[in-house]
Amino acid sequence: MNVKQTKLAILLLAAGQGSRLGNIPKALLKKDGTPLIQHFWQELSALNPIESISVLGFYAEQIEPLAKQYSQVVINQQADKGHASSVRLGLESLHTNFDLLLIALVDQPRITQASVELLLNAFEAQGEEIDALVPTYQGQRGNPILMRRRAVLEIVNTPEQVCRPWLDKNLHRVCFYETQHDEFVVDIDTLDDLQKEALILP
Repeated sequence: MNVKQTKLAILLLAAGQGSRLGNIPKALLKKDGTPLIQHFWQELSALNPIESISVLGFYAEQIEPLAKQYSQVVINQQADKGHASSVRLGLESLHTNFDLLLIALVDQPRITQASVELLLNAFEAQGEEIDALVPTYQGQRGNPILMRRRAVLEIVNTPEQVCRPWLDKNLHRVCFYETQHDEFVVDIDTLDDLQKEALILP
């Protein structure tokens, strides 16, 4: 697999309620004056993905105009059922003949083009038996993750399945890639996280 020739699809999950933040749309938190969802897509645009999808749920009306500038938008009408329902909807919405799928979370403010290129290069170094790559930092699982198309199709073709159960069931096909970069495990869940990352409320 040649990274430069790899057909990459990107799925960004941005449907959450932000309940621990006091019901605030994380996608619209501002980093250096830019909403996180815009920051994410601007960072990754240089990777020239063949398909880009943002899954929205709570606050979709507020987020959609911005998300539509960079990606296809899919709205999870059952976002109250949790993260898994958004993952499943996003996977079912893919329609291109991609090679690799990047599944990302909107509340990881430090993820950049360089972060994803690191994962893509690590995946390229794996054998054909590896179908998913999960970054880790000091042994802690992180995001975003990469999955080969055949793994995504296995999940989609299994009713109600999502990524985490597939990963746990197929550990022999997963590379847990230990990095020295904590951006893969930093996310925004609390007001303390907001302050640590110097993010501004929308």
